Amino acid sequence: MTWAIYDAPPFMIAEGADAESGIFDRIRNLLSHQLGDLPQAVLTAPFPRIVTALKAGADWCFIGGVKTPERETFAVFSKPVAMFYPLRVVINSADRVRFEALQPLSLLSLMRDHPELQTSVLRNRSFGPQFDALQKAYPAANQHSDFLEAFRMLMNRRLDYLVEYSNIATYNARRLGKPDGLVLLPMTEVSEPVYARVMCARTAQGLAVVDRIDHVLDQERNTPSYRAIVEAWSAPADQAKIRAIYDSQFLTAR
Repeated sequence: MTWAIYDAPPFMIAEGADAESGIFDRIRNLLSHQLGDLPQAVLTAPFPRIVTALKAGADWCFIGGVKTPERETFAVFSKPVAMFYPLRVVINSADRVRFEALQPLSLLSLMRDHPELQTSVLRNRSFGPQFDALQKAYPAANQHSDFLEAFRMLMNRRLDYLVEYSNIATYNARRLGKPDGLVLLPMTEVSEPVYARVMCARTAQGLAVVDRIDHVLDQERNTPSYRAIVEAWSAPADQAKIRAIYDSQFLTAR
């Protein structure tokens, strides 16, 4: 089997001092060890190519796939391995007073009533139906193709805010050498966790591999070491939210 990866910090980190310490990197290393009797390789490819290969029935697996009805026609998914959560309004720390004056902070209000506030969205990004509908109704004037690009713009005051997951914001602030340069604000809209899974081709081998992966996950996900992987890079203030749903939602999701 082939593990397909690409550079998407802090989930997959290909370069620098943090290489191979991403959330999905650590999960891949754990699973690879537990599946040590299987011949395995690692291949770097952009996500569209990964999807094309899975559609063609390649014996590839990708950690971080989000299950959708369309994808289930060509891929099989494991139990959740991690989560994208919680979603925050991310601002430059210099703008804390300005945004705190808008609290309780509503993303709908920000997008509808404050068009003068500049934001940007990642191309082809989905945050789930509720937030995708808001972005469709009030489209951002800017788009970016790289996380670091967007956070650099926020640090340089070329953007007023971003909507992003806690661990992505925390990691990129650290990556830019300004770990205290951003403030993560909760919003009144309640975001549901989005679960990341291992996604393999819907073939006999893919089904067998996912069955074995689920068995490993049943053994590992309740351990302190695995919980630490899921929480990695999250802002300390948000770790309590992750812990609050870990047992009641994450471990019980199918």
